Order: sequence, then structure tokens, then C-alpha cells
Amino acid sequence: MKRKELFILVSIFILAITVRGILLYYLHDDDYFSGIKSGLDELAYNLAQGNGFVIESEGRLIPFTQQLPGYSFLLAITYKIFGQANDIFLQIIQVIFSSLSVFLIFGIAKKFFSNNIALLSSFLWAIWLPEARISVAALYGAPTVFLTLLASYLFICAVLDKKQIFFVYSAVIIGFTSYIRSDPILLPVFFGLALWIYKNDWKVALKKTFLMLSIVFIILLPWGIRNYSVFNRFVFTRTVLWQSMWEGFGEFKNPFGAVLSDEITHNQVLQDYPGIDYASPEYQDVLKEKVIKVLKSDPAWYLSMLPKRLFFMVFTPRGNGFFSSVLDKSFSRQKFLEANPKLGNIDYAKWLFKNCPQEFFARILSVSLLQSLFIFATLLGIWFSRKQWRKNLLLLSPLLYFYLSHLPIYWEARYLVPGEFPMLIFSAVTITTLYNIIKNKLKSKLVSTA
Repeated sequence: MKRKELFILVSIFILAITVRGILLYYLHDDDYFSGIKSGLDELAYNLAQGNGFVIESEGRLIPFTQQLPGYSFLLAITYKIFGQANDIFLQIIQVIFSSLSVFLIFGIAKKFFSNNIALLSSFLWAIWLPEARISVAALYGAPTVFLTLLASYLFICAVLDKKQIFFVYSAVIIGFTSYIRSDPILLPVFFGLALWIYKNDWKVALKKTFLMLSIVFIILLPWGIRNYSVFNRFVFTRTVLWQSMWEGFGEFKNPFGAVLSDEITHNQVLQDYPGIDYASPEYQDVLKEKVIKVLKSDPAWYLSMLPKRLFFMVFTPRGNGFFSSVLDKSFSRQKFLEANPKLGNIDYAKWLFKNCPQEFFARILSVSLLQSLFIFATLLGIWFSRKQWRKNLLLLSPLLYFYLSHLPIYWEARYLVPGEFPMLIFSAVTITTLYNIIKNKLKSKLVSTA
């Protein structure tokens, strides 16, 4: 790397840490998913006290399985090191690693495109609000984003630089990331599919996929054994799959009473099963039966729901966590759907437009237009670089994985952020290509008039 490029990249890092530092200053104690945060804090405190991965219920400490232990373990370490149960220490560490990600983005983009595109990609990452917002929250999103980015970089190095050991490194990172949030657990499958198309050799791709999945499974095996010894079942991920699917049905109008609300869903289950513990394996079994019943009795509704969900996944504005902290939270989609359980996303937009037009334009229309421009720039970048489409699939595989893996279950914008870095890189391709086109046209005009 040339000295000038290094100087620019360090300047971008300083910009990234400045943006995130400002957000941390204003939002460090913001009520961002407070229910999840308080649970993680309690688990971390008990870990720091040597009580194990437990939570208090009715005056007694009980083993917990709804959350994974990774993030609470990181919190517990900072509690021990700094001598107080304060999340700010881990938040500062998150901001540092989030800012350092500009170097990873540069490294990935450089393997596919020019140095200028790589620098521009890093700049876009530095000012990208969705990831910056996640980085300052005391939630498991920040380390998931960074580690997924690192695992993707290592996988790309393994393929393009022919460093076979990097397949192992990538799998190890995915395995440990799955202790923090289980979303990336099957990412090696999409890595393998991209490798198959790129190499045109399904045997090599299958071998590498099996290797990476085996490593991930071995790393998660202690957690599965722990859950089997406590709950008599092997559980390697968060026990929220069926709850997520059922509540996800409530994102749209449905004839079977699903509502996008933890509280309302819990009350529905309590009516039939009084005293059942929220988020327990038994609670998930009940919702599993409800989900399977819907899939069997009304598959047409479920299949027709998927393209609508995909549309919202693609065009829903990112960074709403920030806007919700600025605007009145009573206008949130969550509150609306809880108050109107038979309505859906479109009804919320209509209600907001009719009753609070200023909020509609601030929260939905203006930011959605920005998101649409971002999507358009991504697609244009893919088109501009279509000659290397097989190679581009290696870059696109995390993006495709995080979208398609959440499509049949449930999604929130923050779930997709770990896989969206290719969008920034392809947007940088678009910006650079358009700039060069305009520059060349102006140059040719000057030459013709000379």
C-alpha cells in the first residue's frame, strides 16, 4: 500500500471513530431493546459473580437458554476488569473494533476491485448509520457484525489467495460468533455454493463446506451438551426459532391471530397453558405446533407472504433505531401492531400518513427513498462488474445468506446488517464508474473543442 493510500485509510478510520464516538456520547444509555439488554446484563452479572449462566425467576436462579452466552460473557469480562457492572466499557471496545472494520472493508474490496473503490468502500462504511448505530448499543449486534466481516475476509483470502488454512480460520470465527448470535451458523453453506460456482468444482466446494460446518459444530458442541444436561435436549442456537416464526406471521394480516409482540404472544400461550415459562423449551414447543399447523392448513398464505416480506427486507430504511430515539416512540411500528393486532405494515404506513404526516415523511418516505437509492447503486455496481460475476458471488454470498436465511422465519433490519457490507462495496463501484464516465465525457468535449 502506498503512503498516500495509508494516510487516506487512517483518516477514514479517524472519521469512523469520530462518527461512532458522537453517537456513543448521545446514545450510550439509550433505551435500545431494553428488555433484551436487561436480560444480558443480568446474565453477565451472574457470570461475573460465579453463579453460571443463570437468571433470577421467582426468587431463585435458574439455568437460561433463550440467549446465547457469548455477549454476556464479554460483558462479564469487562465487569471483572473494570470492577463495576457498567456496559460503557464494552460499548467503547465495540466502537473501536467497528471503526477498525474500515481496514477489513478495504482489504475485501481490494481483492475484487481497484484501490480507489476499496478506499471509497471504507469511507462509506465509516459513515454508514445502520452499523454505526449498532456499534454503540449494548447488544450482541456489534460483535456479530465485526466477526462476520472478519470470517468473510478470511474465506475470500482462502479462495482468491489459495490459503487453505484460512478456511479453518474462517470457520473458527463463525463458530465463536455463533456463541454471540446464532445467525451466521450456516454461512459456510452459502460460502460453499459461491465456491462451487466460482471454481466450477462441486467436489472441492462440498469438501470445504463440510470442513467448515464440522468445525462450527465442534465449537458449539459444549453448548449443546450443556443444554442437554439441563433441558434434556440438544440446543445449539437461541431457542426462539418457532417464536420468531409465529410472531413474524403477525407482520402481516393473518387469519390465525398471530401478533408481532412478545407480550401478546405470551398472553395467548398462557390462556391455553397457564404458568408456562416464557421462552422456555416448552414454550417454544407450543409455538412450534402453532406454526406447523399454519404451514399445513394454509400454505398458500405463507408462500404469498414471503415475497411481501422480501420487499420490506430490501426497501425498509436502515438505522431506524436512531430515528426512534429522536422521534416519539409512540409512533413506532411495534406499538401500532400491538394496539392493532389484526393489521399489518401497510396499515401502519397508511395510519402514519393520515395521522402524523410529518412523521411519515421523516421516518418512512425520506429514509425509504435513501434506501432505494442505495439498493439501486448496489444493483448498478453489480451490473458494471458483471464480467467477473463468478468472482462477485464470493463477495455476495454473505448478503444472500443473511437475507434468504431470515426470509422464511422473521427479520429486523439489524439482523441483516452483518451481511450488507457488499452493498457498500458495489455502491462504491457505481460511484467510481459514473465518476469516470462523466470525467471522460468532459475530457473528450474539451479535446474536441480545442
